[in-house]
Amino acid sequence: MTINKIIKGITVFLFVFLSGFILSYDQINTLDVKAADIPVDNAPKGLNFDDYFTRGTFKGNGANTNFKNGDTSIIQVTPKEGMSIGGVWSNDKANNYINLNVKQTLSMWMYFGYESDPADGLAFVLQNSGYGAISMDGALPAKGQTMGVWGIDKDPFSGSGQTLADKAIQNSWAMEFDTHMNPNRNHSSLFSNGGWSGSLTGVNNGFDGGFSTEATSHIGDNYPGEASSYVGLPASIYQIPNQGTMKTVYIYQLLHRNLKTQSSKGDLRLSNGLWHHLVITWTPADPGSTVGHLTYELDGKIHTGEVTAGNNSQPVKVADIPIDTSNFYKNPTQQFSQNEGKVLWGFTGSTGDQYARNMVVFESIPSIVEGTVGTHIYNISQGGKELTSTDKSVYNHDQLHFVYNVKRDSGAMDWQNILASINLPDNMIYINGTIIYSDGTSENITSNELRVSPLKRTLKNLLKDKDPNSATITLNGVANSLNPKVDTDVAATDVAFTGDNLIKYTQLQDFVIKRAGMLLDGGNLNLDIGDAASVDATGKIWYDDTSINVVNSDLTVHYSLNGNNEVTTGMGSDTNAVMKLTIPRTSLNDGKNTLMVYVTDKSGNRTNYVTYTITKPTSAPILIDADKLMYFRTVRSNGKNQTVPRQGNWKLDIVDNAVDTSKWILTATAKQPDTSAKFDGDLVYVDDAGISKSILNGSIIEIANKSTFPSNNIIDGSTFQVANTWTENDGILLKANSTAKAGNYEYTITWGLTDSVR
Repeated sequence: MTINKIIKGITVFLFVFLSGFILSYDQINTLDVKAADIPVDNAPKGLNFDDYFTRGTFKGNGANTNFKNGDTSIIQVTPKEGMSIGGVWSNDKANNYINLNVKQTLSMWMYFGYESDPADGLAFVLQNSGYGAISMDGALPAKGQTMGVWGIDKDPFSGSGQTLADKAIQNSWAMEFDTHMNPNRNHSSLFSNGGWSGSLTGVNNGFDGGFSTEATSHIGDNYPGEASSYVGLPASIYQIPNQGTMKTVYIYQLLHRNLKTQSSKGDLRLSNGLWHHLVITWTPADPGSTVGHLTYELDGKIHTGEVTAGNNSQPVKVADIPIDTSNFYKNPTQQFSQNEGKVLWGFTGSTGDQYARNMVVFESIPSIVEGTVGTHIYNISQGGKELTSTDKSVYNHDQLHFVYNVKRDSGAMDWQNILASINLPDNMIYINGTIIYSDGTSENITSNELRVSPLKRTLKNLLKDKDPNSATITLNGVANSLNPKVDTDVAATDVAFTGDNLIKYTQLQDFVIKRAGMLLDGGNLNLDIGDAASVDATGKIWYDDTSINVVNSDLTVHYSLNGNNEVTTGMGSDTNAVMKLTIPRTSLNDGKNTLMVYVTDKSGNRTNYVTYTITKPTSAPILIDADKLMYFRTVRSNGKNQTVPRQGNWKLDIVDNAVDTSKWILTATAKQPDTSAKFDGDLVYVDDAGISKSILNGSIIEIANKSTFPSNNIIDGSTFQVANTWTENDGILLKANSTAKAGNYEYTITWGLTDSVR
């Protein structure tokens, strides 16, 4: 019987050169503040910086950028005092800005004080008016419900929202996290005497009159410099109550887009003494459009280090806020041109008669450095299957790989001094781990390091312009339920990658270690078939309830070899509780084979997975060792057909480590790639008898045969030097027609090696 087996095909590129035709990117002192005064000592981990943000240059700015908690910078936008206003902006001179043309993710923590009647909160602002941007009240910043960004409602006789828009921050979009209701709808309350002739006393207090007065905190967004963001409510009132002439006066409400007054847990209350986590993602506009899209998630995770102040997290998520970027370029006073596609970002805040301290801690600034992190769980005992939220069951003693990916994506700087902090899932026995970087370097993680959670390792810097720009951490372990008679839920675990200029958090998903009603012990898991025709994989089966006898005829063996489809077979009528699978040699690949087995019974019980490794010796290790690039000589046209010789010594060897059994034949076929100019001629093989055969147009031509190979070109008995058997007049040659034109030409040759074993 003859078995033909294709050992290997190697593609090389030939370059032909003809010549003639020539084949040829007001200073404030640092304060030492006690936790009893503000929550600095209890602040979450954040970035440490000096110049990423700058205080707005407007008069009376009460913001303070110099608070620290260890190596975490904290910005206080408003202090705990009335009639204050503050604003901080990204410093584009330190590469901090939003690029509207690139997807960006910002993450931060916000603190809104702990007051029974707080005011007014924080506004997250994108703006293109510069560092002096603030809402104005004449020559001074406007306070109270404006939050430093919206227009002040101080002219009750104006029937145009433009009056407010002109006093707001221009070229901007804002999202307010408002801790105070401004619900006034009583037009007479605007005046000291209740009539339009009185002095103004109750103005600038009606932005929130358009929704329930029972709401406390709320979130909403709009364009501060657009008249359409303000809705005037008219009413006619007397000059003095019930006397004199009547005039129409207005109270303006803010049109809150995407209004949120409740979280998924009920009424929203932000001034509760907790730090609130915020993640904002910007997706740029599609080509031809000016409308980008923003999503945010508030309280998606909890700062576990803080003292609970009578409330827990209040998750709020909005999936799509359309933002027309043309609004950033309407007013002629601009920080950036529209062609630059950039805006400043930051926070404003203000207080009135009521107040609260408002602070921010930053985790990521995408223009400085942006990165992504992710996690995966793979069940090696189940063929490397990845767990998902809907398919997360494993079995006791299953081998699991926990994989953590971290990658630097963009920005002006390297991602520096990254501390990986990985909380380890419980109910596991950890074996070891690795860290593999994109530059090919690696580090080992020992089992001793995995005895304590969290695992902490400092990673290499992930670089801007070269590798490594990513790392993959893999932890290897075995599921080990402490109570295998019941399903064991293993909770999701937190993961942090904390660098000097970027902090990223993620989670490894939860999973379930399923109750194993039966157990399978595979015994010897490393098998070698040697020269035998088959190999047996055996195992012992028992129930966790030892009073139940194992009946082989009630059992079904499920197995998969090398990741192929699952096969089932019975266990016969014996009562010895021993599983035996016979695997024929013909089913195995050369080298390592993986056999995965589990057993079920008629009552629906099943065992754990057992994985066997079966080794089959390689029968014919034959390799082609050839140059990747080969050349023909440069020749000059003479108006005649020419044969173009090879340039230099070509390398084309067969390395045969199975010399006693192999019967190989080497073939060649060639074509010109689509990227090459078409050559007027032919690529041929000329044998030692002078017979020429084209290897183009699908022709597969034998060029060497082990049985007739000359012994003087065999090195060490195993290296067959095919090209060395050729002279200048035979082997692979180029035929150029007399009409061939000057140029550079390429051919692709595929060498084919067939071994016939008898």
